[in-house]
Amino acid sequence: MKTKIYLLSALIVLAGIFTAQKANATIYQVMVGNFFFNPSSLNVAVGDTVKWVWSSGSHTTTSSSVPGGASSWDHPINSSNTTFSYQVTVAGTYNYVCTPHAAMGMIASFTASDPVNTLSVAPGNQDVAAAAGNTSFTVNSNTSWNASCNMSWCTCTPSGTGNGTINISYTTNTSTIQRISDVTVTASGVPDQIVTVTQAGAAPTLIVSPATQNVGQAAGSTNYSVSSNSGWSCISDQTWCTVTSSGTGNGSITATYTANTTGSQRSAMITISVSGLPNQMVELDQDAALGVGTQTAETFSLYPNPVKSKLTIVSESLTTSADEVNIYNMNSIRVMGPLTISGSPAVIDLSDLSEGVYFIRIGRDGKGKVQKFVKTF
Repeated sequence: MKTKIYLLSALIVLAGIFTAQKANATIYQVMVGNFFFNPSSLNVAVGDTVKWVWSSGSHTTTSSSVPGGASSWDHPINSSNTTFSYQVTVAGTYNYVCTPHAAMGMIASFTASDPVNTLSVAPGNQDVAAAAGNTSFTVNSNTSWNASCNMSWCTCTPSGTGNGTINISYTTNTSTIQRISDVTVTASGVPDQIVTVTQAGAAPTLIVSPATQNVGQAAGSTNYSVSSNSGWSCISDQTWCTVTSSGTGNGSITATYTANTTGSQRSAMITISVSGLPNQMVELDQDAALGVGTQTAETFSLYPNPVKSKLTIVSESLTTSADEVNIYNMNSIRVMGPLTISGSPAVIDLSDLSEGVYFIRIGRDGKGKVQKFVKTF
């Protein structure tokens, strides 16, 4: 029987130290037999446990010296008391003996050090969409830690202890450009861990308004409103109309045009481009010059003048064919028309026209006769 016991002891000794992880601590096993502790010395960490296991004989494990603040112990190890466990709470050297066999050299020790802090964060990067949302990272650690983001659009769980999760919140990325925030996690005694949140850029947008601008024959300028989250460029297809060449984000296009000295209305098409989107086009229509061109319409008369609401037009040409009527203010800006009229006399309703002095032209293609009238209330 003793042979079998000694063989079992020898096998355990050859196997070395048995360790088990529990709550971030390790259990170190020491075999106790006739006149030996095996191993007779250990290196452990604060929080670990030393466990003596009986193999043969009748012995004790009795502390002979411990660090200040640590608890001493004295416990039998025999066939009736086969184990004893001691949790280490203070760093330092612990010496112990078997009381009845100390003189025979049955002494041992273990040295405890403060535990080494650990910290890891995963994954290394989280890819997220342009819309606002949330994501997370997993923290593995045996100590307290702090986390922070280096971009204001990204916020995170500020701190934790042990294993845990960093929760990330991020705002909407309105730019088409991808953006990245570092998330730095720190803990005492270990290197900082840096992971990243990579947010995709928004899809490009472009809205230009109004679709058409009507201007008078005199030289001038007008504006179109641009709503976009991207860089844009624009160009006019007519030399008499020049435009703002480019911009970024929300803005405006200034279209500058020369005087129209012809007897015909003219148009320019303005093309606005954003990478990744179909081109948008807006139009600039400029009135013809008043009183310019071959006078094809016969003389016509107006009454009443001044007029409050209904203006009557008398012209011989209207008895045989239709004509166009356009009305302009004193700045040569068209305020009404073109209206098609026929028959003489013909009546136009001017009830919605503001009080003031106006010009009326009868004819086609920018040609015809012009007369002045006054609108009153």
